[in-house]
Parts: sequence; structure tokens; C-alpha cells
Amino acid sequence: MVRSLFRLALILLLAGATAPAFAQFNLLPEIRAGITARGVDVDGDLLDPERIGNANVELLFAAPDLNAWTVIGELRPHLGATVSFRDQPSYGYAGLSWTFQAPILPVFVEASLGGVAHTSLVSAPQDDPSRNFGCGFGLRAAGSVGLNLPLGTSLIATVEHLPDFGACGTPERANTNVGVRLGWRF
Repeated sequence: MVRSLFRLALILLLAGATAPAFAQFNLLPEIRAGITARGVDVDGDLLDPERIGNANVELLFAAPDLNAWTVIGELRPHLGATVSFRDQPSYGYAGLSWTFQAPILPVFVEASLGGVAHTSLVSAPQDDPSRNFGCGFGLRAAGSVGLNLPLGTSLIATVEHLPDFGACGTPERANTNVGVRLGWRF
């Protein structure tokens, strides 16, 4: 599943890079990549280096028709994947991101909402509750603050929350992650 997500990301990256050659519209104007710390809500220790064990890649797409609905900011579909290097489930996600750029400052804020699919849906043992439809799929809400840097790059701090709403037949087990990413606009 992880290999499939990386292949999809590579295909979308190549498609976005060649889109301007065919039209005046840039399908893939931004790519972000970075690292995240998982489960920071468990004991509140944000600075524990043992929690850092995930790599994240996110693609943000252009959709001019969506921006007609926003008075301020930019509304863009996104597709991303977070891969764990510490034997925890990886996940892919998709949804919409709303970005508001400060008028004069090189600062922006962003809110994202969408769905998530965990690899535990297929990798967990046969009788594990993670294989249930409600546990393998869920909601992803994220908030980011970014700083625009020269040459179309940006430095972004992100907090994401992945609740399961008790869908596994257990009390609600939410996962809150924090991360730092670099973004590249084309």
C-alpha cells in the first residue's frame, strides 16, 4: 500500500510538472515534504525526539472554480501520505485546504479537512479491530502556520488530528501529530 501511495505521488508530480506545457493552467502548484512526531497528545511531551518517526509528503492542486467560492484566501484540494519508520500504521489522506496569506507579511495560515485511510486496514492481524471499516478510515483535520521564503519555498509548522470517534467499539482514540515541512511552489 505504501509503495502504491508513493507511485501515485510520483505520477501526480510528473503530471503536474508537464501540465504547463499543455495549457496555461498549472495543475500541481505546490509540493510539501517533512517530518512529524506522532501521538503528542498522549503525555504532552512535544520535544521528545523518540516521537519523531514519520515522513510526510503532500501535493496541493489548483482548482480555480473552487476559489470563486472564497472571499479571502485560496481553496485547494490536497493529497498526502505519512509513512511511519517506527512500526506504526502509515496513512494516506485527501481533502481540501484553505490558505490565507497575510496582506503584507510573508506569513500564511491554513486549515485542512478531509478523510484518511490507515494501512492497518490491510496490515493488522485478521481479528484486530483495526481491520474494521470504521477504524481503517477516518477524519483528518489540520492547521498550519507558514513562512514564505525566497524562490517559492516555505517553512510550515503543522498540527493534525486524526479522531476515530469510537468507531472500533472502544473509547475514542484520537491521534494528534505535529510536524515541520518545506513547501515548493511552481
